[in-house]
Amino acid sequence: MSEEQATVPSAEHAQGEAEDRSVGTLELFFDLVFVYAMSQVTALVLADVSWAGFGHGLLALTAVWWAWVCYAWLTNTSAHAGPLPRTLIFLAMAAMLVAAVALPQAFGTRAWVFGLAFLAVRLIHVALLALGVRGEAGVGSAALRLVPTLLTGPALLVAAAFVESPYRELLWVLAAVIDFSGPLLVGTAGWQVAPSYFVERHGQVVIIALGEAIVEVGAGAQANLARPGVLVGVVLAVLIAAGLWWSYFGYIRTGAQRRLQGAEGHDRARLARDSYSYLHLPLVAGIVFFALGVHEAVEGVDRSLPLLPALALAGGVALFFVADVGYRWRDHHQLATDRLLAGAASAAVIALAVVVPALATLAALAVVCAAQTGWELWRRPEIGPVGGPPSG
Repeated sequence: MSEEQATVPSAEHAQGEAEDRSVGTLELFFDLVFVYAMSQVTALVLADVSWAGFGHGLLALTAVWWAWVCYAWLTNTSAHAGPLPRTLIFLAMAAMLVAAVALPQAFGTRAWVFGLAFLAVRLIHVALLALGVRGEAGVGSAALRLVPTLLTGPALLVAAAFVESPYRELLWVLAAVIDFSGPLLVGTAGWQVAPSYFVERHGQVVIIALGEAIVEVGAGAQANLARPGVLVGVVLAVLIAAGLWWSYFGYIRTGAQRRLQGAEGHDRARLARDSYSYLHLPLVAGIVFFALGVHEAVEGVDRSLPLLPALALAGGVALFFVADVGYRWRDHHQLATDRLLAGAASAAVIALAVVVPALATLAALAVVCAAQTGWELWRRPEIGPVGGPPSG
């Protein structure tokens, strides 16, 4: 978000160059810390598998997600070349790594470490934003209006470190509300979006989340890998993850890029905000909770799951499918009934998971994912109102 929205002829060439950008090695390097941060969200919940632990995990994931979103917008139209911007990005990586290390105790003994590190991440973001908008009156004004919400949320997380529950959690909720409401209150006027970059970057964060799920499959299997049931569980878990991958990447990605390219001016920025900054959070949350549940399921394939791990496993898959419905609706005004049905079927598996062995639960979810994928392969549905054939 570092260049003015291209609405005048003198900016058309710059707009074209921005739209042709792809994700560079600097952003990939930067995202490595978020791979670790997402794994720490899972570690936080695994250490306290309770309703409170689930709530803490959701709040932590929301904070990590919005930190990533801020930098994704920051770099989407600028490579931030030059020693100073790159040094600041490296410093942001270091601060985010400190926050990630402290994250499992972010509601306990390391709350102040997480809060201060997270505030540093956001302060560096504001500094990079200021560097990027110099001389750009339109986007500079928009950036200045957003700064109060960018800094208030992290400041509340620092304050939360010095109060006890439930006031600590209430401050986290308030911080999330302020962060997410900022773009709604300030608006998107002046922000520029590079469609190919934006779609690719968010696709990569979905891959990061799926990678964490695969890691948890391995972590759950490593103690009993020689058992045939565990081996079957690993295969089923990978098939479920593959089904989620197909749901997101199978047809939608090319259409998503065309959709952003077809939008113009403020409509493009609003579409990017809604479809990606907002609606990708439940997609990622679904995968993260699936990762938690699949760890427990593979670790104990011959036992039924307690309610909360069952909710994480099957509910995470259901949340992903339902979020995909919301994403497609906002992006293409298309109701993806196959994903809606897959979400409902996955949610129904929760009741099954608490009474049958976890291996049967994994098998049921694999069947749901296979049925949804098979239907798409058979019907090859259109991906939305933007012209062009569906992509396989």
